[in-house]
Amino acid sequence: MRRGNDDELFFIDENQVEQIEGMTTEYPYCMHKRDLTDFIIPWHWHEELELGYIQEGTSKIITVGAEYIVRQGDGFFINSNVMDRKENAVPGERVLEINHIFHPVFLSGHFKSRFEKKYLTPIINNQQIEVYMIRRGQPVSDKILANLCRLKELQSHENMEFQTRNILSETWLLLLEDIRTNYKTNQSVKFEQTDRIRNMLSFIHNHYKDKITVAQIADAIGISEREAMRSFRKNLNQSPIEYLISYRMNEAKKMLRNSELSITEICYQCGFSDSSYFGKVFRKAYGMAPREYRAHSSFGNRL
Repeated sequence: MRRGNDDELFFIDENQVEQIEGMTTEYPYCMHKRDLTDFIIPWHWHEELELGYIQEGTSKIITVGAEYIVRQGDGFFINSNVMDRKENAVPGERVLEINHIFHPVFLSGHFKSRFEKKYLTPIINNQQIEVYMIRRGQPVSDKILANLCRLKELQSHENMEFQTRNILSETWLLLLEDIRTNYKTNQSVKFEQTDRIRNMLSFIHNHYKDKITVAQIADAIGISEREAMRSFRKNLNQSPIEYLISYRMNEAKKMLRNSELSITEICYQCGFSDSSYFGKVFRKAYGMAPREYRAHSSFGNRL
């Protein structure tokens, strides 16, 4: 279980597919408010679609081979099963994201409906469309952004389900129009590379508590250590071990914020075998000891 800086909860299964809090088969839509000031959403993917905007600050959406800067007032669309990561683009500044997440069936009604085939499938099945930026200042984009704000306000009301679906359907049609008019194919997307990285990340996320080596990460998908190193460097700008340590540190931060476990217990649960080494690495990464971070976080400070 992972917790953001607000009340949002999200879960990631053994395949690193995000199981989204608030999403049900009965009502496959939810809105999340995410404070990304001091919170990284790690690499993940899910079948649901995302339409959101940045209410405050500047965020960065990272996919394999691309980065997107989303400034205050701008929006974004993330397609189904796209592997992505989100973080604060300007460390130290507050970042607040409003994200509307919904399963395609929320708009299509049922599998293989005319709505799905005519309006959803052309976008969902287009693997070239990973992230689409919705920049304010353009007529269609401004309508989309206005609708996303309306959706946000609507969620505080009772009996808003039909209105939510109606506004989201209208927004999807606007998005289709905008993409068909302005989208430029990204020929640099390498699907084989994405699958390779996805599988290695799944192995790391499933085994980060254990003592794992580059050889084990490579063996998990049947490639050489050298190829694993090359793939990580090329696509994530990190070595597998650097990524492993950063993932462990991010998990430690969340546990320090959201659990009452001792520092030593968190150290071991996050895959570190020595508490003094854990403290040294934590201080180097965040400029303070784990105990200091926990004390500041408990008072609601954003660090």
